Amino acid sequence: MAIQHYKVLHDYVRANETVADEYDDVELTLLEGELPADLKGVLFRNGNGRFAHQGVWYDHLFDGDGMISRFAFDGQRVRYRNRYVRTREFLEEEKAGRMLHRSFGTNLPGGLLKNAFRMQFKNAANTSVVWHGGHMMAMWEGGLPHRIDPVTLDTIDRYDYNGVLRNQFSWLDSRIAPELPFSAHPKIHPDTGVLHNFGTVAGTKQRLVLYEVDPQGKAKIGPVIEMDDMTFSHDFVVTQSGHRILFLTPVSFDMPRALLGLTSPAASIKVDRTKPTLILVIDPDGTIHRLTTDFCFVFHFVNGYQNTDGKLIVDGLMLDFFPASDLMKAYLQGNVADDGTGARFTRYVLDLETKQVTHRPLADYEGELPEIHPDLVGKPYKYAWGIGRPISHSRPLADQLVKIDVTTGQGIHAGPDETLPSEPIVVPRPGATAEDDAWLLYLLFDDTTHTTDLLVADAADLTTIARLRLPHNIPLGFHGMWLPEGEV
Repeated sequence: MAIQHYKVLHDYVRANETVADEYDDVELTLLEGELPADLKGVLFRNGNGRFAHQGVWYDHLFDGDGMISRFAFDGQRVRYRNRYVRTREFLEEEKAGRMLHRSFGTNLPGGLLKNAFRMQFKNAANTSVVWHGGHMMAMWEGGLPHRIDPVTLDTIDRYDYNGVLRNQFSWLDSRIAPELPFSAHPKIHPDTGVLHNFGTVAGTKQRLVLYEVDPQGKAKIGPVIEMDDMTFSHDFVVTQSGHRILFLTPVSFDMPRALLGLTSPAASIKVDRTKPTLILVIDPDGTIHRLTTDFCFVFHFVNGYQNTDGKLIVDGLMLDFFPASDLMKAYLQGNVADDGTGARFTRYVLDLETKQVTHRPLADYEGELPEIHPDLVGKPYKYAWGIGRPISHSRPLADQLVKIDVTTGQGIHAGPDETLPSEPIVVPRPGATAEDDAWLLYLLFDDTTHTTDLLVADAADLTTIARLRLPHNIPLGFHGMWLPEGEV
């Protein structure tokens, strides 16, 4: 297939311009439709508030400072507030008026001398927001979470779970990485309420560390698995049966090059397509299974569960390549190459007895930022929502809201021209019995007006129920959550 190149500066880059203003308790203007009277609670979203700092552009999508948006629904109106996460690095750079810290994908201006042996990277706190154990946390996978006041959005502290996330493997390990990474994609077990998470830790040995946090917020370190390489892993799966599943793809950091400051960590990533993907399955009793499958890379999983025949089902957005740092930089510059290799909805079936792994496409759609009914995490399910496009779509961006029936492969999509949607959060209607009897809450950038709107859509057919205008344009961000009325 011939690769087509598109210049999409007019919408993608304009959608992600820097946010300069922070608002307090502003009522959003209703542009069309009517807010459901029983839609009551708070939507939180996290993501980059800016892609440049003091005139210096970041080289990677994942580097901008985290900004939390808060949308409070009372059945009649929506009130909006936004705040940058006041990380230590954010405050230091604001005071200095310049970039002071290396980031995941961006080295400091000034070349080798400015970057060599600087191994403490900016905690951007920009990826997701999680509520558990009475705390709301802004998450970033390379370090500690930050606790956030859910009403004011003030930053409370850099949270280490009473020291559990302080590196104690050895004196040298604690100097290399004082804070244990805590993934931005924790999973809460649907029955026990235990939050499961993981982190990949560089040091004298490369380690995969698993964590458990009980419903009251008390954390402990679970299994620690040594790895041959410092594998880049972003997400994982927890099933109702208690299995934790991680895909360790042959995509790893070149730590010496990153340590020497020759490249950013993201630009140091090396890919070996000749190697298989290692799938780790950790049983509830701690037994570890190692299976392999074809090379792939999965940023985000949709869901996973144990089937009635005992096999494990894992659904994810599968890439057959790794999006290298230069590709991410091209996106920030508005250059997109459409080679027809976007992430595909894919089902993996794992047989722990035979060690066999099979996989197949779930639908003729590419997609990202998938969401499901919140009560079905780790369980059998039927529907997935996200951003994406049908394979035959004419534009290279994930500019459609999509809904996939994972049992039939059928999909529907909706999206006007020259708009870009965010990840849709699924909010079940009170008393609903059907899986798709729910609302979708998402942001939409409209390039024709250079504005960002908040939309409420019907999860069944994706039609718009209400559309509200934000007081300023904000980047669409990464991940969010919904808290029903009374939980904050």
